[in-house]
Amino acid sequence: MKAYFRQSMSWLHTWTSLVTGWLVFFIFVTGTASFFMYDITRWMEPERPLEVGLRQAPQAEQVERALDLLIGQSPDAHLWQIKPAHIRNQPDNSASRTHLVVRTFPNPQPRWFDPATGEEALRPEVRETEGGVAFRRLHHQFHYMDKMVGIYLAGLCAFLALAAIVSGVIVHKKIFKDFFAFRPGKGQRSWLDAHNVTSVMALPFFVMILYTGLVYYSGHYLPLPGEVIGQFKPNAPAKPTALPVGQRPQVPMASLIAEAEAVFGPGKVGQIMVQRLQGQGLSVDVSRPFGSELTRTVTDSTTLRFDALTGERLPVIGGHDPGTAWFRTLVSLHEAWYATYPLRWLHFVSGLLGCFMIATGMVLWVVKRRARHAREGIPEHFGLRLMACLNVAVLAGLPVAVAAYFWANRLLPATLADRATWELHAMFLTWGWLFCYAAFRPEKRAWVETLWLAAAAFGLLPLLNALTTDRHLGVTVPAGDWPLAGFDLTMFGLAAMFGAIAWKLGRKWAATSPVAAMGDPAVEGVR
Repeated sequence: MKAYFRQSMSWLHTWTSLVTGWLVFFIFVTGTASFFMYDITRWMEPERPLEVGLRQAPQAEQVERALDLLIGQSPDAHLWQIKPAHIRNQPDNSASRTHLVVRTFPNPQPRWFDPATGEEALRPEVRETEGGVAFRRLHHQFHYMDKMVGIYLAGLCAFLALAAIVSGVIVHKKIFKDFFAFRPGKGQRSWLDAHNVTSVMALPFFVMILYTGLVYYSGHYLPLPGEVIGQFKPNAPAKPTALPVGQRPQVPMASLIAEAEAVFGPGKVGQIMVQRLQGQGLSVDVSRPFGSELTRTVTDSTTLRFDALTGERLPVIGGHDPGTAWFRTLVSLHEAWYATYPLRWLHFVSGLLGCFMIATGMVLWVVKRRARHAREGIPEHFGLRLMACLNVAVLAGLPVAVAAYFWANRLLPATLADRATWELHAMFLTWGWLFCYAAFRPEKRAWVETLWLAAAAFGLLPLLNALTTDRHLGVTVPAGDWPLAGFDLTMFGLAAMFGAIAWKLGRKWAATSPVAAMGDPAVEGVR
């Protein structure tokens, strides 16, 4: 450590950022993509129907039909779960945006029904893919390693990244003034300005996402406190018991749904559960779609409970202590399932700013050391060249690898065995090739060429989509399916961003000395 506190914080900021920079960049890229997990999955499963102009019977009528089915076919169940089609349903919560889904417990195999006719429907046959869920898994488990090793490694990175954020704020004497200062074309000064601006613009988001990421798996990182606290929790809520044979709710579903919408808002009902708790009669729970409530706890604000025979409101005793409620709130903040599209886009843009913050910081480290070596006449050592090479491969190469994942989804045969696995193999094989490319290509050329490759890979994706499926912009835009069209439009936006960076760097380096233009890293730092 250093003699003065601010110097110590500067040392901490530099080395925690350096040690975790590339891994945290991977976490931010994949985590940012996971904010649109469902929409990515939809694009990667083009066999699914469009989600506009959906014909469906009134929600109460759908639920009544489902109850008629359940009473005749699940006599041994202790809980019936009915999830009508809803725009807020997520791909991995046993629900659908286009079909009514019914499950019984303890045998929760989902059954799908047409929301207009009530007829049982086959689940859409789609190509094998992990879709957008892969990004959520990758960003906290990585790949080609044991799941728990990935979780512990991600936790360590999040902890060190949070330390880097806090120490960076302490080091920053003029944090708010520098927010308005960006001086392009000034070499090292420009990289520092870019790092400062992107750091400050979404600083609350960075702190929130890193802290809640640590909370997400806190039971693995700090198991003992959770075990101790668990001993002081209130008694668990009553458990469901077997439903009365041949008995179904007598109160009309229309009245219960109407009362729930008066509390939640029109169109906000997404789940109905019928159960009989120990020592109680038959009840009906009406709630929002799972995950769209911020706390994800069963309380009076998220679930309305009714007597199934009289329709009388019953108290909801969730059995969740304040600590559990707060934990689930933090988890909800991290995943952003609760967020509507405008807020989800804000999360996405903030995640991109985080990627820029990390990238500019890693590049700045190399630029500063090169400038110091040039002043002191020190030859560039292998470690510095390795850092520069890894910057190209990770910061510019990872986006190309992500695009390769989408290309593989369209190009791999639909009948290929382990197709979803090979989509991810394509992503990491592409990334591995770019590591080799960055190692054997002159650095500046590698930067420009890899960025142009990223621009082409993203920019041509909508064209590939149009050539291989009928879910392209010519269909989705006229139909008004903007979430699905938004994927293709976002690809154009990413292509424009990478193209602009590549053009600017190529133009700048072409104006330097002939040796520098050839990519000799000893001439001057990346500016």
